[in-house]
Amino acid sequence: MSNILHDYSPERISDRMQIQDCMYRWCRAVDRLDFSGIRDVFHPDATDMHGAYDGPVDGLIDWIRNRHAAIPFSMHAVSNLLIEFAGPDLALVETYVRTTQRYPAEARAALDQLAGGKAGAEGGGMDLMTCSRYVDRFERREDRRWRIARRTLVADWKQFVPVPADLPTSPASQQTGRRDQDDFIFHERQALGIRP
Repeated sequence: MSNILHDYSPERISDRMQIQDCMYRWCRAVDRLDFSGIRDVFHPDATDMHGAYDGPVDGLIDWIRNRHAAIPFSMHAVSNLLIEFAGPDLALVETYVRTTQRYPAEARAALDQLAGGKAGAEGGGMDLMTCSRYVDRFERREDRRWRIARRTLVADWKQFVPVPADLPTSPASQQTGRRDQDDFIFHERQALGIRP
């Protein structure tokens, strides 16, 4: 059992902030298809148990690269991040995550696989919305950075919504999100001298 006073020492608050930051960097990396960013939040020997993919990080990256190739929109939003320390360099972290992803008609095979069968009406695109939890074993190793050593995705709820043919579009003057390093955030990072 952890000591509650020790769990909120200045050092532990710093640890908590580093773990939280790692979760936020995961969301950006997966939504922008930043594969080096995805790799960076995991230890090299980490495993990920997503259900549709279970295995090492390199395989996770390949799975995301293939599955997300035709997905034009993905948004991971995390909340309720509960960190429980099991040792000086070991923590169990449960993070709630809401995901929204757009699957156009050409991405239906990936969505059907994820759904374990047919995901809604034939032919058209679908939006997938989920409520899940990441149950992560975080470790701090030689480089003194907290990273994920083992992840299990716990799926709590999924909903599929057909995509209407007459979707609204953004005005040409508005920045529109991209799933690559041409997204506006990467241009701003570069302009401010923020390195990857």
